[in-house]
Amino acid sequence: MVVAVTDEQHALTAAVAALAERHATPSATRAVLDELAAGTPVRVWNVLVQSGFPAVHLPEDCGGSGGGLIEAGCVADGAGYGLLPGPLLPTMITAAQAAAAQPGPGRRDLLADIVAGMPAATAGPDVAAVRLTHTPDGPRLTGTVGPTLGLCAARRLLLAARTGDDAVVWVVLHTAGCDVTAEPGTDLTRDVGTLELADHPVDPANIVDGLTPGHARELAVALLSAEGAGIARWCVDNVLAHLKSREQFGRPIGAFQALQHRAAGLYVDAELLAAAAWDAARAGDGDADQRAAAAATAAIALAGLPDLVLDALTMFGAIGYTWEHDLHLYWRRAIAIAGATGPTGDWAARLGDPDGVARDFHLELPDVETQFRADVVAVLDHAATLDNETPGRQHPDHANLRSGAQRDALAAAGLLAPHLPAPWGRGADPVQQLIVAEEFARRPSVTRSSLGIAEWILPTILTFGTDEQRGRFAESILRGHTAWCQLFSEPGAGSDLAALRTRATRVEGGWRINGQKVWTSLAERADFGALLARTDPDVPKHKGISYFLLDMSTPGITVRPLRTAGGPAHFNEVFLDDVFVPDDALVGSPGDGWTLAIATMANERAAISGYINDDRESVLRTLVAARPDPDGRRALGDVRAATNAIHALNLRETLSRLSGHGPGTATSVAKVATGRVLRRIGTAALELAGPAALVDAPGDTAVAHLFQLPAELIGGGTMEIQLNIIATMILGLPRS
Repeated sequence: MVVAVTDEQHALTAAVAALAERHATPSATRAVLDELAAGTPVRVWNVLVQSGFPAVHLPEDCGGSGGGLIEAGCVADGAGYGLLPGPLLPTMITAAQAAAAQPGPGRRDLLADIVAGMPAATAGPDVAAVRLTHTPDGPRLTGTVGPTLGLCAARRLLLAARTGDDAVVWVVLHTAGCDVTAEPGTDLTRDVGTLELADHPVDPANIVDGLTPGHARELAVALLSAEGAGIARWCVDNVLAHLKSREQFGRPIGAFQALQHRAAGLYVDAELLAAAAWDAARAGDGDADQRAAAAATAAIALAGLPDLVLDALTMFGAIGYTWEHDLHLYWRRAIAIAGATGPTGDWAARLGDPDGVARDFHLELPDVETQFRADVVAVLDHAATLDNETPGRQHPDHANLRSGAQRDALAAAGLLAPHLPAPWGRGADPVQQLIVAEEFARRPSVTRSSLGIAEWILPTILTFGTDEQRGRFAESILRGHTAWCQLFSEPGAGSDLAALRTRATRVEGGWRINGQKVWTSLAERADFGALLARTDPDVPKHKGISYFLLDMSTPGITVRPLRTAGGPAHFNEVFLDDVFVPDDALVGSPGDGWTLAIATMANERAAISGYINDDRESVLRTLVAARPDPDGRRALGDVRAATNAIHALNLRETLSRLSGHGPGTATSVAKVATGRVLRRIGTAALELAGPAALVDAPGDTAVAHLFQLPAELIGGGTMEIQLNIIATMILGLPRS
């Protein structure tokens, strides 16, 4: 939940939080609230300056530490977690904006002053109604500024003013002697001020060029959202501690499922905010369109922070609402920084431009694995000369399920699933997997074929199966010659697979199976299925389950389509009446089924969480194009912000893996977040469709999207199951 990705960035965040714990605890901050509101320097500011934190992102040639905006975000993150009081955040924002301007005396002196320890603030054209006029005696400023965060404490103000032709210019203003008024701030831990200027003289050397209002605003959002990520993390940590220690009815309240789900939702929101803040900082010095997309995503994510803190407050109960509890100080700061980003609707409308530039999450790989890349290039260039002639067994219309010479060549080279061990894959590490994906992306004529449902069954066969099973099934799956289904769920055992009742009874040469499966996708087309059945009814229910590879042409199997609310039959019931399964169809040993099922479902959830890469917003784009109004653009922007945050989360996970760290929590978080996005798309599409929703027309329509939603929300485990996993396995809350 931190903005940091690298070990050094983690250490930086931890150092700031540790400094806050030593020098500015909430109780110590409470003692100086009046001084903070007036902008009076408090002791912790000098400690921060001596540590170099306000200038961590400034170039070394002006006295900074030579870091970048992400490092500044790490400092802001730690400051948010520790509730560091005073002008640190507005000073860092001002420094980032000045560093982005063109070199000149005003910029140079401002950065030198910040490095020397002068607090600073910034006021863009959204909060400054100031005019700059040229007189015979030099430039003059007239107008009002604010309310502006940190203005009372600031000794330097980077101020946007408008000229006679309504252009925006930036001026470095020395605030000594200015008419600054302290306002009652929502955030009690730092000041808010307003300023009146009347024919105020300006030294022409203090005019700063080369900074656009948009860039200034985007840099501010990056650091505001980074501080918000620290606040969100503090809420998660403290809520968890409370849920684990507070008891009611003789047990910790963290064992109550309702609170587990709320805590898991809190964690998901905090993860997405940290990812969005990181991405905004990552884009801060890049292309203008990319900066805008990343900043809008972070601003929209940050807008949800006050609600996140309010959710945390309600989980504490009435004590969280008291003045004495530290939570209200975090809540106030959350409200203030969310408000400082500006109206959320404006950001969403900007991001929701149907013709706008999409956020680029492409990862530039260093020049490594050159021989591996050369091998991949040679295989893909050869594959580009071949075709896949045969329609797929699972979906004849899907190009990525077709089979033929091209797919055979890719399968033989281990490039269809390069993460699998050789000879079926390449045993590719994260860097090599990215190289494969990159080279496929460069060759649209080469189809990266899908294994379909077998994508999550095949790893289980390779890991736990026999040589004969691997030889029999792996090649046919990779080459698309067989289609598979998953026979896990039952009428009385959906997500609770341990309650399954399908029985496998030992007979000569194998097993006789009786039972019923349900919600089985593509059973009507499958050649084989991965089947769970109970082989020992006398042991605890998790231990008596076995895992079979079932030939779907076996006598005794009846497949009956289940027609869904939308009309088509996407699922099936499967009835098993005295179905004989030979011994060589058992994977592992009798009783291993629970372990194997968990492995299969982990692969399934990972695959489903990756579906966010599909184009899910097309229905909204179509509706917005047909009726281009502000509501549609805002809805589309909200969806894009959510999907961008998920992409950023997954990219951070990739970078972490490339640095040698093990798998993180991104898959579980992304599954929940993806479900939320799909619901959001459905709601927005229906609102925009209006009377058109009266007609169930085929194609990319609001109604068609809605009718498909349940399959996607339930597949791989319901939202509630995912929240259970996060609460107990990631957050460590006691099982209910």
